[in-house]
Amino acid sequence: MIDVLLKTIMFVPKFGIHSLQVGFLASKIAKELNFDEFEMFYAGVLHDIGVLTPHKGILLDDIDNEFLIKEDIPRYESPTKDHTFISSFEVSKISALSKRFPNLSSSILLHHALPNYLNESSTKDVTANVISISEEISKYVLVNDEELTYEDFLVPLSMIKNRFFGSVYDAALKVIKQEYIRWMLYDIKYGFNRERVIQEFKIDTKLTIDEIIEIGAVLAYIIDSKSQFTREHSWRVAKVSAAIAKEILLNEQEFFIAGLFHDIGKITTPIEVLEKKGKLTPAEMDIMRKHVYYSYLILLEHESEPWFWPAVRHQERVDGSGYPWKLKGNQMSFKDKILQVADYFTAVLEPRPYRGPNTPEKAYEEVERAVQNGVLDSGPAKILKELVFGGYNFDSIDFMSSIQKDISDFEKSLIE
Repeated sequence: MIDVLLKTIMFVPKFGIHSLQVGFLASKIAKELNFDEFEMFYAGVLHDIGVLTPHKGILLDDIDNEFLIKEDIPRYESPTKDHTFISSFEVSKISALSKRFPNLSSSILLHHALPNYLNESSTKDVTANVISISEEISKYVLVNDEELTYEDFLVPLSMIKNRFFGSVYDAALKVIKQEYIRWMLYDIKYGFNRERVIQEFKIDTKLTIDEIIEIGAVLAYIIDSKSQFTREHSWRVAKVSAAIAKEILLNEQEFFIAGLFHDIGKITTPIEVLEKKGKLTPAEMDIMRKHVYYSYLILLEHESEPWFWPAVRHQERVDGSGYPWKLKGNQMSFKDKILQVADYFTAVLEPRPYRGPNTPEKAYEEVERAVQNGVLDSGPAKILKELVFGGYNFDSIDFMSSIQKDISDFEKSLIE
């Protein structure tokens, strides 16, 4: 599931390019310095993940080359920035990485620190400096469409040489002297070989359910918090679908994971579409619907997992009116239909730009109406009815996971 984390980041325009370039460069510089290439790749890819959460009114839609360049300028008065705190904090919540790579979170925290704040005998400080110089090289590639030669890098880097340890600076120059490295940076920029780079650093270790949920919780927080109307959505869908599954003795963990990852493709959906108060135009509706297609692409490597199809078919409908495949009832499994009911119910339960929230009873009325109209399957709906009118505590899913709450509280504390 770590690949899902990487692929989701890649779907953020500009940001994904910069992240992968920094990860690729940092790994190559690390090799020159005899550090762990894998650890530096993940530190580089995840170094700015905190930028993706709207901690200062910054939204995914605001992230372009100009934003990335301005955000990455170090400050002489401090070794950290708000987004480095958040990035480090979020990565620390992903134990599948933080346990494997002990310097990961610290390197990310200090990647904007100047040498006077760092200790060259400390591994985490040197690796932080590696991320810093990798960022600079990436920025030069981002703003120059014409491919730069080795000599083209020398002057701008020499002007900021004092921001890097001598060993890091020399290793970086040695790396970018290789045509392979420079050409790969431009391939990443223009959409070639990205999958190849990700596969090169793939971690095949099987994750525990808890580790998968940690990754899902962090990603769901990033995606759902784009809009005030969806900031609790994925966690709720996960809880509701798992509750339905539990009632009929199905594996509730499968449904929880499906619910947690089902909307991961919304990383691509613009905020103006998510929060539009009026009716969406046909073009805007296509943009909104396309999130399922992107969820499918991001999760595709896990097609054999039992949660995959329920997650990516959550917008299909039994009468064939759903998307993206226009499947009909007998073309889908009962598990698919559970996610469809859970997602539909949760969406009606939550507030939207054009209306307030609904009670569980009112939300179920909408589900029942959809069943009568042949849109949703009656089986999962009947089980949901037993939960709604049988005392299931829907208040228990009104916020988010402890991980998501920790990130939210941490962001608020920085702002305050």
